[in-house]
Amino acid sequence: MSKTTVLLMTMATALVMPLLSAQATASSSTAAQNAPDYPPFADVSKGFTQVKSTEDGERPLYHLWINNKTQQVLAELPRDYAKRNIFLGWTVSSGISQSAVQNGLLYAKWKKFGKRIALVEPNLAVRTTGDRESRSASARVNTDRVVLDVPIIAMGPNGGPVINATNLFVRGASNFFGSTTSGAKTNLAVIKKAKAFPENTELAFEMPDRRGRFITLAYSMRDLPKSSGYRPRAADQRVGYFTTSFQDVGDASADSPWNRLINRWHVEKADKSLELSPPKEPIVFYLESKIPVRYRRWVREGVLEWNKAFENIGIFNAIEVYQQDAVTGMHMKKDPEDARYNFIVWTNSNMGFAIGPSRVHPETGQILDADIVMDEGFVNSWVKTWERQLPEQAMEGFSPDTLAWLETRPHLDPRVLLSAPAERETTARSLLRDAAERRARGIAPTPAVLQNPTTLVAGDGDVEHEVERISPVCTNRATKSMSIALMKTSPKILSEAFGRDASEGQQLDGVPEWYIGPLLRDVIMHEVGHTLGLRHNFKASGIYDLSEMNSEGMAGKPIAGSVMDYLPVNINVGAGEAQGPFAMETLGPYDYWAIEFGYGFGDPSEVASRCADPMLAYATDEDSYGADPMARRFDNGKNPLDYAENQIRLIKMLREDLLDRMVEDGDGWAKARNGYMMLLNLQMSSSSIAANWVGGSTLNRDRRGDPGEREPIVPIDADQQRAALAFVLDNMMHDENYGLTPELLRKMPVDKWYDEGGMRALTSSGVFTIHDRIGGMQKSALLMVTNPGTINSVYDNELRDSDLDDLLTVAEVMNTVRSSIWSELNEDVEGSYTASKPYISSLRRDLQRAHMERLLQMAAPDNGFGASSNTVSSLARMQLSGLHDDIGTMLDRRSRLDDYSVAHLSNMHEIIGRAMDSQYIYNASDMASGGGGGMLLFGLETDSSN
Repeated sequence: MSKTTVLLMTMATALVMPLLSAQATASSSTAAQNAPDYPPFADVSKGFTQVKSTEDGERPLYHLWINNKTQQVLAELPRDYAKRNIFLGWTVSSGISQSAVQNGLLYAKWKKFGKRIALVEPNLAVRTTGDRESRSASARVNTDRVVLDVPIIAMGPNGGPVINATNLFVRGASNFFGSTTSGAKTNLAVIKKAKAFPENTELAFEMPDRRGRFITLAYSMRDLPKSSGYRPRAADQRVGYFTTSFQDVGDASADSPWNRLINRWHVEKADKSLELSPPKEPIVFYLESKIPVRYRRWVREGVLEWNKAFENIGIFNAIEVYQQDAVTGMHMKKDPEDARYNFIVWTNSNMGFAIGPSRVHPETGQILDADIVMDEGFVNSWVKTWERQLPEQAMEGFSPDTLAWLETRPHLDPRVLLSAPAERETTARSLLRDAAERRARGIAPTPAVLQNPTTLVAGDGDVEHEVERISPVCTNRATKSMSIALMKTSPKILSEAFGRDASEGQQLDGVPEWYIGPLLRDVIMHEVGHTLGLRHNFKASGIYDLSEMNSEGMAGKPIAGSVMDYLPVNINVGAGEAQGPFAMETLGPYDYWAIEFGYGFGDPSEVASRCADPMLAYATDEDSYGADPMARRFDNGKNPLDYAENQIRLIKMLREDLLDRMVEDGDGWAKARNGYMMLLNLQMSSSSIAANWVGGSTLNRDRRGDPGEREPIVPIDADQQRAALAFVLDNMMHDENYGLTPELLRKMPVDKWYDEGGMRALTSSGVFTIHDRIGGMQKSALLMVTNPGTINSVYDNELRDSDLDDLLTVAEVMNTVRSSIWSELNEDVEGSYTASKPYISSLRRDLQRAHMERLLQMAAPDNGFGASSNTVSSLARMQLSGLHDDIGTMLDRRSRLDDYSVAHLSNMHEIIGRAMDSQYIYNASDMASGGGGGMLLFGLETDSSN
């Protein structure tokens, strides 16, 4: 090879090598750019099997793959996921007391962030209908919320991103269920359900919770239905519907930025030309197969009863009912957790609740899904822990102000006063802890918050979500359970009232079907009303008086304005010529009116303007602890005081031979105690009804110009308030009010079992603790008429109703209470008395001491009575001074008194005397335990050593 050739080859190589190097570099770069962002789906899905839930092979909303070995679920989102709105609901379907109750709802969209995808909840609470600038300004402030995010693990065969659904819904369960799933053993989770349908996807996982008990978490993901002509309807406070609310910040001319839409189904005529037409699409309910066969008839009737209201507006068979049946397999492939289906579910958690929540479109208020959960504890009345229910009866109607006042004074709280002595300190500490948690979250202590059963399974959301959750809460079961227990307690007397033999006809769980069947139908009608969008109506019980209710010709007719009230059983004890229906047997006039407003085709405002019709009276949950005593739960009749009197007559009748009624041969005597406690509940409830009238005012929702327009606030007659106050004092403050006899007291033991079923009784005394129990009743009654809410209402009424000739004043209330409790000071002492037969009984001595201690608290400058604080303090000091004088006068006649009475009066005289000298007072925080200490009184600090 010549030198020239070598030179040419060298030059060629030098020229080519850079080109080859550049080509290789370019090729390597292209390969890197073309490398997949995610692993191949075939690799990711190895060991997984695709879920096919539709027989026709139609494309599902989400494609699912499950791995039975690892218990993992993969989900492929739709290719166009970014354009779809997701409707996600979640439920604890088994393992807790409130199983199957709808827990939560999320309206969101998937949004991709790099290799992760997030659920983003749009901010629908603030909207704007304004111009472009208004929308832009609103969007700057009111942004959307990222709920959670998960990694995209692959791209699926159908073009959508794939996520690990197990990580999302099991390990991320706290995003949905809050503290309910904290500590759950997620590594032991197994797939209980994985179904993929064209419109929805259903997943459920079972795992041990922190207690080790298996719970099942169910999720339903649904494509929001396309618009089908549904038109939102504005809410009106004259008619009670649940609402979907938002602020419109784009209309500055509006009186308020708040817009409220009623929650309702999309029900319209199939043929608008027909006066009575079938619906274009009916509301369909499925009765779960677990509903006992013996009760299915009554449940079905309760659902279908609402068709009468829809027929009234021209829609025939708006609601349809189908029975799920495990024997025939009919409808067994439908799941209660499936958002496409509306179910009535039957549980047996021994809690006796019923609840009828619904899920709605967050933009329009259209109801998309509703389920009713019925717990069998209502039927079998095992939920008769009457001692536990006493505080609820005592606090019925307490205002938020009073509840807040009690939060810092647990020693005055009926939940402490009426608990077992061994449990009081624990109860008080628990109340203080719960109150601190609520205050930290900015939640006021309303009855709805304190009594909401779903809070036991709720998440840890913000205050707005808390309010949304508690609004449909329903505790209708309490009075109905008591009604069933009452029949079991005394079938003879109730049979006499109803004019039918308790043994007549079919018996269902130890109760005549003619009694329990209508009660169950009543509860179902109530809960279906909730699923239709209706709120409670606690004024409905007042359209008839008791004599009208219990008159000839009422059979088959409504005894109240609505099934949405909490009606007690109607038992006539001398209140009418006949025994009327003991429950709502059909819809009331308000129910027809409410459906006309929400679903009718006329002008809703014109429909609502008829609100002054007394048959259409309406007040709801937040009214039940307000000024209007007619807006109360568990009362009955146009004059609830008549009903309370009727209850007292019933109680006296049942107590006359309680031992024979309750305890048959072979029974344990603890049944007598249980029956007695049930009657104490009725007694407390009756007094609570009456106490709500003291300081009350009637509230009306009429708008100016409505036909028959009424005043918004109407004062209650002073004599009626006095009668109510007298009722409480006459039926709670005297020994004879409680029907106690030596024979009865010696036959009221308690059954004790060292197991879960008897654990609650272990801290109870083997004997009936007379002074403790009755003292708690009387102290609670004293609180009913002297709490800050009641006293401040009376105080305000003195100005509000100052143009009236007759007023009930705070001074009169306090004087009347004092005169009743200390009546022995105004009586002539005749005869002789001994320690075994004292002039002032032991129960009355305890009551008088409690009243004296209350006066000392009220006399303090920091008594917590707010606006009336100074007035109450002055009146309390005046009463203490008067008591001191009257006790001194009585002690001048001590030779006629027994040792107990003299010692008691002498002690009261000494304590009041020291207090009036501003030198001594019992410490309010120690009163519950009987201790003493120093505190600030009348502006002077005292020493406990004095």
